[in-house]
Amino acid sequence: MNIQSQSWQDLQIANPLDPKSIIPYATLGTNAGAFSRSTNILQSAWVASPLVFTGNNTSVVSTDTTDQSTVVDAAQWTFTHQMVNVAANIPPSMSKVVFMRAGKNWQNKIEIALGAPNYTNVQLTFRDNLGTSGQFLNSATGSAPVILFGGGAAITGNQVLTLPVLQPGTYNMVLAMLTGGNWSAFEMEWVVVP
Repeated sequence: MNIQSQSWQDLQIANPLDPKSIIPYATLGTNAGAFSRSTNILQSAWVASPLVFTGNNTSVVSTDTTDQSTVVDAAQWTFTHQMVNVAANIPPSMSKVVFMRAGKNWQNKIEIALGAPNYTNVQLTFRDNLGTSGQFLNSATGSAPVILFGGGAAITGNQVLTLPVLQPGTYNMVLAMLTGGNWSAFEMEWVVVP
């Protein structure tokens, strides 16, 4: 699911996509995500993102821990599927790829290294939303639908992004965040399999 456009002219006037269409809830560490129509995610200046996948604490777990068959199924899926690749010898363009399991019964857990800075205004959305004008029905001008983490509280260090993804597909997602007055965007390519 990506914005269907044939050029930058189309993308700039396209409606942004709502991440709730594939994500029913999400947490980043202990910070519960909340839906928001962000009026500050569409920035005119960006700095490079230092974020990376750690390769640690990546797994799929069952949302029903009382059903041992789903708990075992999730453990077996995690055992047979490498979700991220943090090897030094892969091309940088491949280091953003993460494999996930589709379905509301599975929580995908992926650890991300945020490093030492304190990030505020951490927002998860579709990557292509950053190329739009952010205008859609009943919205504020220049806003985009996001999942907001922390509510302005500082987030730092290694954090586990936990979420179910409702349907299989390839999704270009981004964590946009503010630190020290600078915005950065950590691009992720989610390959969500049944």
